[in-house]
Amino acid sequence: MNKDKQFTELGQKIEAAKRQKKAIECRTSFLDFVKYTMPDADDPDDIEISMFKDAKHHRALAKVLEKVEKGHIPRLIVCMPPRHGKSELISRRFVPWIQGKDPYRSVIFATYNEDFAKDFGADVRNIMSMPQYKHVFPNHTFRKGGASKSRIQMGSGGMSVFVGRGGSITGRGGDFVILDDPIKDSLEANSPALREQLWQWFTQVLMTRLMTASASIVIVQTRWNEDDLVGRLTDPTNPHYTEEEASKWKIINLPALAEDDDPLGRKPGELLWPERFDMEFMEAQRRLDRRGFSALYQGKPTPEDGDLFRREHLVFYDKAKLPKDLRIYAASDHAVGVDRTRNDATCLMIIGVDQQDDIYVLDCWWQKQPTDKVVDAMLELIRKHKPLIWWAEKGHISKAIGPFLRKRMAEERVYCRIEEVTPVANKVQRAQSILGRMAMKKVQMPKNAHWTGAAVDELLKFPQGRHDDFVDTLAWVGMGLSRLASPSGKITKESSSPKVGTLAWVKWDSAMRSKQNRIENATGGW
Repeated sequence: MNKDKQFTELGQKIEAAKRQKKAIECRTSFLDFVKYTMPDADDPDDIEISMFKDAKHHRALAKVLEKVEKGHIPRLIVCMPPRHGKSELISRRFVPWIQGKDPYRSVIFATYNEDFAKDFGADVRNIMSMPQYKHVFPNHTFRKGGASKSRIQMGSGGMSVFVGRGGSITGRGGDFVILDDPIKDSLEANSPALREQLWQWFTQVLMTRLMTASASIVIVQTRWNEDDLVGRLTDPTNPHYTEEEASKWKIINLPALAEDDDPLGRKPGELLWPERFDMEFMEAQRRLDRRGFSALYQGKPTPEDGDLFRREHLVFYDKAKLPKDLRIYAASDHAVGVDRTRNDATCLMIIGVDQQDDIYVLDCWWQKQPTDKVVDAMLELIRKHKPLIWWAEKGHISKAIGPFLRKRMAEERVYCRIEEVTPVANKVQRAQSILGRMAMKKVQMPKNAHWTGAAVDELLKFPQGRHDDFVDTLAWVGMGLSRLASPSGKITKESSSPKVGTLAWVKWDSAMRSKQNRIENATGGW
């Protein structure tokens, strides 16, 4: 045997060993399987090159799906923006992977119509016919005559079924059920009749097809409407919601632009897939349809119009065009007291008022944090913006964080006049203090702040929404500004007060508060 032949055989053995190692890795690592079954078109024999270019969210999602396959997550909801790889991973690749790992399993795949379901069925069949797939799962075989677009039968007895929304699944059970985008578009999503039909089919047909109590179901979708399937299962404000059912589901929402408490650990505003969709693209989508962007790209659909605040009331400003010489005030809604039973967040807000009495929301700290973190945030906002007055609901500061706040103010030498407002008990009546200004389009929010979308969502859902932190904070702003208004209706400029934060200002502030208390006691307050 000559040396060339020996080298050739040695190379073949090395290559075979590499492929065997890769096959073993693909059986345990779902992402490796995805890459291996998507070879590079120019060099399909190179096992290290793949057409699938994974990002952080793909890697995280793949790990979650591995837990689903093992039975550790029996109920999973994944919400992602369009064209971010959800269908490629979950619908096209996950089905053949779990089928290959255990060919005795039965899988039910469903989507918004039968034709689209058959397309996925054809894709799955083609993947399972690839040499790469057969190398990973060499014992896989099709039952003779058992491979079609709507049904794939395994030689060992397992089966994958592909159906459209509303289709019959009688007599077929699934160890895994995958529901991919049950709603086609906004036209379908905005049809109450269709949403109800989907709900009835999901609860009375699809969920009854689970083979065992431990069977797994995955819902993956782009959100269109607050009353969609995910909303009915997980939103406490939805009439179909039950705490018992919601507790069964693990929910992963991967917004295009990161928000607070991002599941991937991104900073607010950070892109989900910057290699494919840059900030220019996202801003263009947001400008085109702000409500649609919130639903499709952020996974937070909102009603077309709120019961109190309407979309036409909302005005947004560009920070580059912000008026100068604004009078700065602050307000807050603290997650304390007997009414805070809904796990609300604390909302700290900085506003500016121009010469026309237009209100600009300049800054907002809106988080679920303990008292010390809230006080830290208050001091930072005071230090940064130097508000003339800070308004809050009566008792929220004085009874909850007052002593600690005063101590920290003295230590940091950061001061602000705190005024506590006595509100009416009814939250809708409280909101009236700011509603008129908003209806006149005299309240503006920043265009691209990471919290703007959440604020819009809460405003439009008020008073039916689960939370009212932002609305209540705006209410304290409205009430506070009304207290400052002169008989002519113009807001006073507080020109007689000493410089904010000085010792003279602290003494003056104390005297002003004593005077205000005497007035309230004489008039009965608010």
